[in-house]
Amino acid sequence: MSARSKSASEVLATNTNPDVEKTMKLVGPWISGFTRRTGITMKLLGIPFEHLHLNAYTQKEEVRRYSPMGKVPALVLDDGEVLIDSAGIIDLLHEMVGPEKALIPPSGAPRLKALRLMGIGLNIYPKLTALYDESLRPANYRLQSAIEGFAEQAIIGLKLLEAEAGDGWLVNDKLSQADVMAVVCYQGASMVVLPDHVNAKNFPRLAALTERAMKIDAFASTVPRL
Repeated sequence: MSARSKSASEVLATNTNPDVEKTMKLVGPWISGFTRRTGITMKLLGIPFEHLHLNAYTQKEEVRRYSPMGKVPALVLDDGEVLIDSAGIIDLLHEMVGPEKALIPPSGAPRLKALRLMGIGLNIYPKLTALYDESLRPANYRLQSAIEGFAEQAIIGLKLLEAEAGDGWLVNDKLSQADVMAVVCYQGASMVVLPDHVNAKNFPRLAALTERAMKIDAFASTVPRL
């Protein structure tokens, strides 16, 4: 999802990581769930970065200064090299901090569960983005069958995550990438594109998980500005 925003950058305070000598730059707005996912991860891991709140739709030329394809999120490394795609970026971030600090179990059944739940979230979010994009079209150009299909797929995915949620974090009650993606998806749906369907009444467990996550700065400080 995207939103109109002014060109701005904000330096986000995090703990010092000895593996990073220079500040990296994360390009993209928080309303982009994949940008937000990356920013949350960097904050949770204590990796310092400068956030460039640039919108790939409305600030194309500024984004392309860092990401020639105009893709966000883009992470400009301390040596100037650029990575795009949140999955690859987060894989690098986990490598930087090592398996003990990585936000995914290293092996076995817990890792499999985390990957399964992440996969659901990673397939929900593009449907939310598609719904948002359709909402930007003039009403007479919107394809209702596509809108209904995107919404149905997103809601089915959220119900799958709802069924997995409990009183704590999703995997062994330890905060992981599965929780990050679940919260990003729930808030994207409930705050932006499907508020009538995705809310605390219909998804009480995901709402509780999100409430718990929002007590952590990495989540609270990256809520999209609508």
